[in-house]
Amino acid sequence: MPTTGIINGTLMRLYKDSTAIGYATSCQMNISSAMREILTKDSAAGGWREVKKGQLSGTLSTEALYAGPGDASTNYLFDDLFTDLVAGTALTIKFTTDVVGDNVYTMSAICTSLDLNAGVEENVSYSASFEVTGAIVKTTKA
Repeated sequence: MPTTGIINGTLMRLYKDSTAIGYATSCQMNISSAMREILTKDSAAGGWREVKKGQLSGTLSTEALYAGPGDASTNYLFDDLFTDLVAGTALTIKFTTDVVGDNVYTMSAICTSLDLNAGVEENVSYSASFEVTGAIVKTTKA
């Protein structure tokens, strides 16, 4: 049954294929449309800029707690993302609650940055950024 009302942010996750990007504390998807200017000397815009939709693009980001190489988690972790970033691997990423009936946004994306953060007496954390390549497809979780 799909989620109703305002969705609790804890439910939203990034998945590499069907494997959650582990120990996430936040995630974000940004979709934008470039604008192309169409103002000409023949326009009736009275000096105002005129635009039409151009190319679509998307980015993803996540913040998570870092787990070392001895972690037995089946989640997709920092070390996996590091390998993908170095290789330039295009990943199939899903942004979803993973609740049956809810929206699933699926896309191919390349990891473009990783930041590892280690404060004194604090959990080690990291952030990852992804650039979408190709279309984002919206489906419903079956």
